[in-house]
Amino acid sequence: MVFNPAGERGEGEEIVLVNPVVYKASKRSILYNEGCLSFPGIYADIERPASVKVDARDIAGGRFKVNLSGLPARVFQHEFDHLQGTLFFDRMTEDVLESIHSELKALEKKYESRTGLPSPESIDKYERTKEVAGFART
Repeated sequence: MVFNPAGERGEGEEIVLVNPVVYKASKRSILYNEGCLSFPGIYADIERPASVKVDARDIAGGRFKVNLSGLPARVFQHEFDHLQGTLFFDRMTEDVLESIHSELKALEKKYESRTGLPSPESIDKYERTKEVAGFART
């Protein structure tokens, strides 16, 4: 992962973290309104640890540790979640998820109309329906 804790362009601003591992997260968590480029225009409150300690390797394979807090910790955790296959709505409470349900559905329809393809969520729902009805592949 290439991570820029300063959030500014410039020589030396980016940190390359190869195979990052969060080895400590603060017990104190912070609720913050978060968005995701994968879901344009959708924002929701997400609770995350206020700080994290990360172990990683650099491009040359050398180990290093970095302590992150505040916004850099939040951005790192969000991007680290992507590496783990977790999207930001996977971290939402049921109430928060329900509050953005119509926005998610609108984004799904926009995707389907723009691409002519069913959304991955529609495909999953269709496959589950077939399976329940006994028409799943064997």
